[in-house]
Amino acid sequence: MATLKDIALKAGVSQGTVSRILNGDSTLNVAAETREKVTKIAVELGYRSVSQRHKDTRVRNQEKIKNSKNITVGIAQMFEMQQLQDDIYYMMLKNMVEAECFSNGWNTVSLYRNSDGNFVKNSDGNLEGIVAIGRFTTEEIHSFEKYTSNIVFIDSSPDEMKYYSIVPNYHMAIRLVLNHFDEMGYERVAYAGAVYTYNRVKMLTMDPRFYYYKNSMINRNLFDENLVIDCEMNSGSSYEAMERYLEKNKKPPKALFISSDATAAGILKSIREHGFLVPGDCNIVTYNNTTFSESSTPPLDSIEVYLKESAKEATFALERFWNAEKLPRKIVIPCSLVIRGSIKKQENNDK
Repeated sequence: MATLKDIALKAGVSQGTVSRILNGDSTLNVAAETREKVTKIAVELGYRSVSQRHKDTRVRNQEKIKNSKNITVGIAQMFEMQQLQDDIYYMMLKNMVEAECFSNGWNTVSLYRNSDGNFVKNSDGNLEGIVAIGRFTTEEIHSFEKYTSNIVFIDSSPDEMKYYSIVPNYHMAIRLVLNHFDEMGYERVAYAGAVYTYNRVKMLTMDPRFYYYKNSMINRNLFDENLVIDCEMNSGSSYEAMERYLEKNKKPPKALFISSDATAAGILKSIREHGFLVPGDCNIVTYNNTTFSESSTPPLDSIEVYLKESAKEATFALERFWNAEKLPRKIVIPCSLVIRGSIKKQENNDK
């Protein structure tokens, strides 16, 4: 492919002059014959400018998108299968991503961790993109890049200048939760869930739900470390953590935000075994609004995070990659509060 240097040598002018002529710089003081000579040489040599090459790439990729049977997208999960069974949120999200890809006529393959902890695929052929669901280590992300640089993250944002990411509006979620408790007469709200996000190499990253909870409570002069029930995002860990809390405090917190439905199962089991009532003795709001919240006894108030919209944005992000858009985006999905009656209004405030 011809370069500016090739054209400059043949035309007998500088590369800067060639660049300004080919970019239509009307302020350049150069003879009309020189402009015509440089333009003619560029055509003869088949020179394509950066903008023209990007346009060519977009056209090729648009053709590829139209012929979607040639597109294969990899899907990677943060959790292993056993953990997915404990937390159906991520399994539901993977199903939504696969459904969106299918509706676009794209093929999907799952990526798995091998014995070295790297993600691999058990199929032939290239990947045009990867949707990575959850949080991943730097090494795991490098294993994605062996297949493609077109990587979209859901529920995390490891590098906002390099990858597209789709995340829930955690700050909005916490505002909805605390405002709901406040309207029902509760100021002192406890937190149950991971303070630091699960990581395979134990790298400590504060969970965004806890981050916004803590800062919101600090701003209200209500933060109390004794109201933090730290546990992993699964029913076994949350059950043990709630048992320790009840052993120490003899009763559950009156108002409790649980950071995932997977965590809520163990919390509820412990509370019931000790004879406490929900709502009443303990009033609860959860996060994720999976079928667990809806089918629980009692049904639980929960934050809806819109999985389908997140999956759809992930496929849009892949198309933007294929259309050679240079700058990725962080897409924040709003959330809402689904009220089912797991908070009993407190008439005489005991804040």
